[in-house]
Amino acid sequence: MKATTIERHNRTGLIVTAVLVVLVALGIGVVLGYEKLKGIYLEQCVITDMASQVEISAGRMVLPSTIAEELGLRVGTNLALIDFAAKREELLSRIPNLRAVRISRRLPDKVVIVAEERVPVARLGIKGKDRVTGRVVDTEGMVFIWQRGTQTLPTIRETQTSGTPKGRHITRRTLAALRLIEACREPEFAEFGILEVDVSKPDFLLATLGNYSTVKIAWEGMDEQTPASRADLVRKLGLLRKAIRSRVAPDAVIWNATMPDTVTGDTRKKL
Repeated sequence: MKATTIERHNRTGLIVTAVLVVLVALGIGVVLGYEKLKGIYLEQCVITDMASQVEISAGRMVLPSTIAEELGLRVGTNLALIDFAAKREELLSRIPNLRAVRISRRLPDKVVIVAEERVPVARLGIKGKDRVTGRVVDTEGMVFIWQRGTQTLPTIRETQTSGTPKGRHITRRTLAALRLIEACREPEFAEFGILEVDVSKPDFLLATLGNYSTVKIAWEGMDEQTPASRADLVRKLGLLRKAIRSRVAPDAVIWNATMPDTVTGDTRKKL
């Protein structure tokens, strides 16, 4: 009886051992098979021809070759080994001219990149200096460099020695100047034709209009970017337009739009 029991236990042990051996073999086979398939897949993801495998749509200032270099795309690069999400964030931080970048993988060996450049709406200069810095700002307040076709854009004169650097957002009074320029791009206020806004004054902005008259302007919450602040700016511009059109002061050189409900004109060149 004992011999039979021992024999049964031995048989069971052999079966368990055999099953374990089979499972281990299957596991090793799966791992080896996976690694082989992975190797085959990775081989297919290598860039061998940039023209046919990498498609980049860029703008006027940032060249496709620059984007490819920043993303590490070149012959021999394995697309499957690139962390495109991280690379995209690095690209946007290094090149502030880019507003957005969309990257699409087309398995196994193609990638499509669409880069959206920022659009300059104003130039940035320094108070008392005429030197062209190439710094511009878009509607989001991001500072970047743009060298072409900006001569007709209005200029915001900052007070800092070197001004807001590229890759940073303008703030407070400089941002208020941008909002003033944007409001005057609307059809109802386009007649002002703002040429320049000086932010150096402590209590108001000093804007030069297209007819070279000057406007001292301030509005409620001008250093805050809120709907209420925007509404008061529009209201103040409406008062200014009404005053100019009324020709109550046809030879006015300076307009004062700093008071709550009144805009006055002065023929004297005194700020």
